Amino acid sequence: MSRKPFTNEQILMLRQNPYTYSVTQFQLHLTKEFKEIFYSEYQAGELPRKILEDHGYDPAVLGERRIWSISRHIREQYKKYRCFREGNHTLGKEQPQEQTRDIPVSEKEELKQLRHEIDYLKQEVEFLKKISAVRITGK
Repeated sequence: MSRKPFTNEQILMLRQNPYTYSVTQFQLHLTKEFKEIFYSEYQAGELPRKILEDHGYDPAVLGERRIWSISRHIREQYKKYRCFREGNHTLGKEQPQEQTRDIPVSEKEELKQLRHEIDYLKQEVEFLKKISAVRITGK
């Protein structure tokens, strides 16, 4: 990867921002709310670096390449779909409504993120099992 990875401290700091949907060593996913704010301020003539800084993101942590990449992704998403979604979900498919209407939004989002993480980890385990099987059998 040509991008500089986030350190563990930076990841923890980014997770504390209310506009962060999720963050990994190399990727930062933003909330729908932030994307809407960003797009409206950008349309009003504000610079991406300033918008991010005003909403709690340290430009030194993100780096210039990520800043412009965030701006490009948000603008492309709006141009293509005329709306935004949480994180980096594919917008082509409509997502089913969850049955947890009585849970506050923050808890609902946390559950959604944890479910996603569990599914991802299950996929990793299956992949590792396949790799192990190939090494053992030599196929």
